[in-house]
Amino acid sequence: MRAVSHASKGFSMIELMLALALGVIVTAGIVSLFVGNNQTYTLLNGQARMQENARYAMDFVSRSARAAGYFGCDPEPTKIYDSLTGAWTQLFEFDISTPIQGFNGINNGNALGDWLPSLTALPRTSGGTTVNAFVNGNGIDVATMKPLTDVLVLRHVDVPGAPIAQITQPTDQPIVTVPAGGLPLAVDDFVAINNCEQASLFRITAIAPAGLTATLSRGTGVGVFQNSPGKTLSEQGVPYGEATDAQGTAVGRVLTDIYYIAQGAGTNNRGQTPWSLWRKVSQAAPVELVEGIEDLQVLFGIDTTPANNLAAANRYVTYDQVGTNAIRSLRVTMTASSVDVVTDTGQPLRRTFSQTISFRNG
Repeated sequence: MRAVSHASKGFSMIELMLALALGVIVTAGIVSLFVGNNQTYTLLNGQARMQENARYAMDFVSRSARAAGYFGCDPEPTKIYDSLTGAWTQLFEFDISTPIQGFNGINNGNALGDWLPSLTALPRTSGGTTVNAFVNGNGIDVATMKPLTDVLVLRHVDVPGAPIAQITQPTDQPIVTVPAGGLPLAVDDFVAINNCEQASLFRITAIAPAGLTATLSRGTGVGVFQNSPGKTLSEQGVPYGEATDAQGTAVGRVLTDIYYIAQGAGTNNRGQTPWSLWRKVSQAAPVELVEGIEDLQVLFGIDTTPANNLAAANRYVTYDQVGTNAIRSLRVTMTASSVDVVTDTGQPLRRTFSQTISFRNG
């Protein structure tokens, strides 16, 4: 009997076409899924970065605001003295007589008058010239600031500082006790000696340590930032502390935090320079704090009815409208972005955040 042979058969053309079509469909589905997941991840990452930027920025401003006007033991407002040669208006970086200030952006430009009040008093650097700043080159470059955004200034005295070791007469060189962690003061620091009655700004020109104490020299000069030979630490001639009791008197650095929006140092994924929140602290150079903060708007909560004995804001205004009213709180509004472009529109994600901050020392 003869065996029957069967020739092996391959795929037909129709079968091959169907297989290819199915493969293309499956591949397209996988690619589409991957692209969709990648876009979702990029979008979610952008949202997270935007929210994180806003949170960090608000946290910086909130901490400064809650410390504004703090001396440790608050002196009477009429007994805050300036023992430097320059007047308060010349000492923007150290003006402890004004714990809160603001400048409202009113025009789409970078001239000093495009803010109200004018930025004339701001420590700034322009065309290689430094104005109103103690350290040459450490001013704010107004040309990089974003128009129509606000500038917020908050001041306080760094505590606990260094307590005085003995009674300090108005003409004395203060002698302080060196804390266990070391003296938190340095030559050329601008500091305030203060207690619950009075305070005075002076510049440390030398420090002479002696065991557990140190003498802070107040060498005099004729420049704006020099200690004046004609001024003492108390216009009333009242000493700080008693012979056996410091009465809460301490010496601490004056810290002035200036917040503003300006161009950042980096670029995003499209090569664009983002806006950032910047801060200048006293005589230090400005520092970029948080990238992706595009707008800062500040309203000041004032108490227009002080006679009712309720220390609370009943109206929110721009700084130029504050007048003589007590400032009780801030309403801070920031617009944060994802920095990088994460949407099909070719723009970063943006969202506006607001927070009301009450002053502990208002």
